[in-house]
Amino acid sequence: MNRPRTNPCILLVDDELATLDLIRKILQADSYQILLAGDGVEALEMVSQFAPDLILLDVVMPRMDGLAVLRHVREHDPVTGIIMASALTSENLVVQAMLDGADDFVSKPFTLKNVRVRIRQTLEKSRLRQENLHLQRELQLAHDKIRTILGRYMAAPVVERLLSSPTLPSLGGERQIATVLFMDFCDFTPLSHSLEPDQVVHILNDHLALVTAAIQAEEGTVDKFVGDGVMAVFNAPVAQPDHALRAVRAAAAIRESVMDWASKHEPALRVRVGIHSGETVVGNIGTPELMNYTAIGDTVNLAKRLQELGEDDTIILSEATSLLLPPGSVALESLGQKTVKGRQTSVGVYSLHHLSV
Repeated sequence: MNRPRTNPCILLVDDELATLDLIRKILQADSYQILLAGDGVEALEMVSQFAPDLILLDVVMPRMDGLAVLRHVREHDPVTGIIMASALTSENLVVQAMLDGADDFVSKPFTLKNVRVRIRQTLEKSRLRQENLHLQRELQLAHDKIRTILGRYMAAPVVERLLSSPTLPSLGGERQIATVLFMDFCDFTPLSHSLEPDQVVHILNDHLALVTAAIQAEEGTVDKFVGDGVMAVFNAPVAQPDHALRAVRAAAAIRESVMDWASKHEPALRVRVGIHSGETVVGNIGTPELMNYTAIGDTVNLAKRLQELGEDDTIILSEATSLLLPPGSVALESLGQKTVKGRQTSVGVYSLHHLSV
């Protein structure tokens, strides 16, 4: 709550008019701005209208007692200083008032010197709470900004992992079974040569948005953008028992969304996707000053090679991935054994026709 005042504003709440008038005169002499209320209902109206810095609040009043006012104010305002006052001095009453959020409790009759001291102390408490609340808001804004910035450059699961860790990230990785998806746009290079650079960027970003949305819908981790291609990982950093099926569903959604886009726009792009499941090393790769959360290993390389085998609008799966899919979940066509660049042994590969479920 913002209170841009030169002098603090104090609301005096008491049904004894003589008491109100006496305290008002003394506090005005101390340069405080003074508001008066004769009962609890009127006090809440004054609080809502003027947002005082401190409330000196009698307990026993008509229409609404002081404790009810205290609780109502504290439901919406943790900052304003509140001093309860009463001729009733039972220990239970004092304890209840403090539990309900009062800063202090003074017993009637009280000396003006004592009230002045209590007011100064409570105003200081209120000021510190206000500063603390302001700092918390600034901290939250900074935290939200950092989260937003990181989210523009990293996959959401990686951001959450970084922010939730009590330590700074360090180099290193761990072995992890994962499914890796590589997507590339067919004949993008010739297209880029025939268009202006800003047109190329616009078309590419439109298509990458479709691809990213399909991957994120299956809670995959977008590892990186490689030119006009995308690498995504499933089952890391968040465990996903059905990671192979998620990757295949993401690939099918990519193909469908890009083909749908192509039916409505020119120039149109086509995709090819490669998917392989196996052991990878997942972690922070790079230097202590600049690192990247990624997956490396033969599984990643093979997924990339399978993508290169494909033609327009094809999704190529390794046999290892096909064996992880639930029976009847997809319609596959066996392409037999294929030899891919960089491997001496052939690999069983399949083409995805469509999802069955």
